[in-house]
Order: sequence, then C-alpha cells, then structure tokens
Amino acid sequence: MATEGANRVASLPASTPAFLRRHPALLVEWLRLVNSLSRWRGEGGTAVLLVLSGLAVVTALLFALSGHVVGAIETLAEYWVLLAVVAAIYAATSVSGRRRQLEESKSQSWLIATPIPLRSLFISHAIRVLLPLVVITVIVVMFPALVALTNEGIAAAAEKVAAAAAGGLAIGGVFGWWTGGRTKVSDVVPSRYVPQPRAVRSMRPDAAGLAAWPIAQVLAWSRPENSRYVLVAALLAVQGGSSAIAGLSVVAMYFVASYLAALLSAMTTVARSAAAWLRATPITLMGFIWSVSRRAVTHQFIGAALAVGCTVMLGAPIGMALQVAALWLGLFVSIAGSALVDNYRGRSPAVKIALSVAAFAALATIMQLRVEAKT
Repeated sequence: MATEGANRVASLPASTPAFLRRHPALLVEWLRLVNSLSRWRGEGGTAVLLVLSGLAVVTALLFALSGHVVGAIETLAEYWVLLAVVAAIYAATSVSGRRRQLEESKSQSWLIATPIPLRSLFISHAIRVLLPLVVITVIVVMFPALVALTNEGIAAAAEKVAAAAAGGLAIGGVFGWWTGGRTKVSDVVPSRYVPQPRAVRSMRPDAAGLAAWPIAQVLAWSRPENSRYVLVAALLAVQGGSSAIAGLSVVAMYFVASYLAALLSAMTTVARSAAAWLRATPITLMGFIWSVSRRAVTHQFIGAALAVGCTVMLGAPIGMALQVAALWLGLFVSIAGSALVDNYRGRSPAVKIALSVAAFAALATIMQLRVEAKT
C-alpha cells in the first residue's frame, strides 16, 4: 500500500508545488489547469492567435475610447462613496454565491470519500472562493493606474477610484464569506424562471423546442439575483435632472442590451449542447442552423429595433444608431454562425469567434475615428 501511494505521488508533475500536495482539493484544480494548459500548448498556433486577438481588441477599445475612459474615471472619483458601495455589494453577493455553490458541489464530488482534514478543506475553499475576487481587485487597481500614467492630470482621481473600489471589494468579500457560510443552500432548481412548455397533442416531430432553447437559456440565467446588477447599473446611468422619458429610455436600453448580449452567449452554449445531442440524428447542417437560431435571430432584430428607438429618444442621430445596430447584428450572425457550423462539424469555434470579435472591434474603432474626424 505504501509503495502504491508513493507511486501515485511520484506520478504527479515535477512542477507541482509542495503546498498543493498537502491539499487534495486544490491539487485537483491544479491538475485540471495543468492539463488544460498542456492541451493548449499542443495547439500553440491557436493559443497565440487567441491571445493576439484579445490584445488587439483591448488595444483598439482603449484607443477608441481613451477620452471616455478619462471622463469616466473623473466621474467615478466624484462619486467614490457610491463606487465603494457598489463594489462592496458585488463582492458580497459574488463571494457568498460562490461559497454556497462550492459547498453544494462538495457534497457531489468524488473527494467526499477521501479523509481530507477540515483545515485543509477550509484553506482550499477560501483560496478557490476568494482568488477570483483578488484577481478582480488587482485589475481594478491596475487599470486606473495605467490610465493615470498616460494622463498625468487625473492621477489624484485615479488614486481615489482605485482606493474606493479596492476597499469596497475587500469589505464586501469579507461580508460575503461570512454570509455564504451561514446561508442554507436552496433546494429550488434554477429553471423555475423558465416558462413551462405548452402541451401538444400531435405526435409529429417538431423543432419548436430547439428554436426556444436559446430563449429558455437566457431566461434561466436572468434570475433576480443576476438581473439586479443590470437594474443598478441602469439606475446609476440616469443623470440627475433628466426627464421621465429619458430615464426610462436609459433603463430600457440597458435591459435590451443585456438581453441581446445574453442571447448571443446562449447561442454559443446551446450550439455546443444541441450539436452533441443531435449528432446521432440525420439532421442536416442547414436544418440544424435554422432550427436552433430562427427565434434567436428574430429576437435580435426586434431588440436591435428597440435599441435604435431608445437611442434616438436619447438624442443620438438615427444614422449612427442604425450603424451601431447593423454592426451588432453582423457580430451576432458571425459569432452564432461560427458556433453552429463548427459545433455541428465537431470542431471548436474559439478561433473564429476571436477573429470575429477582433474584426468588429476594428470596424468600431474606424467608425469612432470617422465620427471624431467629422466633429
């Protein structure tokens, strides 16, 4: 038995830290990460292309919105108390939900039969729950600092924004960790917000369920604990002294935009699941694309029309609103089409999606530069 245990330990990668060897729960996550990186290393060209595409998107957005970023930091510095409160609320809810989810998954893990000490479990859970918040805190602190390096006039505002956001995230993280350990895990399934399908008497096969799948996925994600963030952001975006119509237009614009973005994400998720489920059936590529995407495309066009209306009511030129709507619809068609086609053929659409985002980010930058040149 000792020899078998020694062989198991020796079979671990040589780069495995000694700290992880003492905590099995963290060791499992580490091995999962190492295996994922090794698979990416085997596809070196794909990994490099994805990284370069991400850097190109971020650079293009920062270049196109540099003036808006400086103005946003100065505005946040004026409302630093509100920023700290929002950051604390986000940290508390995210950490609390992540801890409850981890406690629930622990009871279903194969590690439940292993004799892991309670102290090791506590350390493992604390690292897995708080590490994402630490990464977000570092990003929140570094971003204003990088902007301040290129714009010396906002150094004080950037420092105030970074301190308020970091302090709010720290306080909210501690409170969320405490409430997450006291809150009982709900036994109600997350699909309670999805409407029940209507009963049909016909036994004829129908693709209506496939067409409604992306919509149902968005409704399953849009639970109150998730939608409240959109509502808070929309209410904070309404400027003081605005008319009732302008305020309602801003709130409606935020909800329409969040729905369209969630529907795009749902298309990529549903495409992978539907392709795996229907792979054994004789469905054709065009039949698969039409069955899954027809209602989502209709909702996208309706949402884009509503967004154009809200934008025009806020005073934007109708030509610019139509250009932005056309750009978004093109991005949706490109990403959703790549996800549906590649998943149907058993390939990963990650590279095509990254290239689509990079291409449309470049188009948005060109449009922004043209508008600035005209003004």
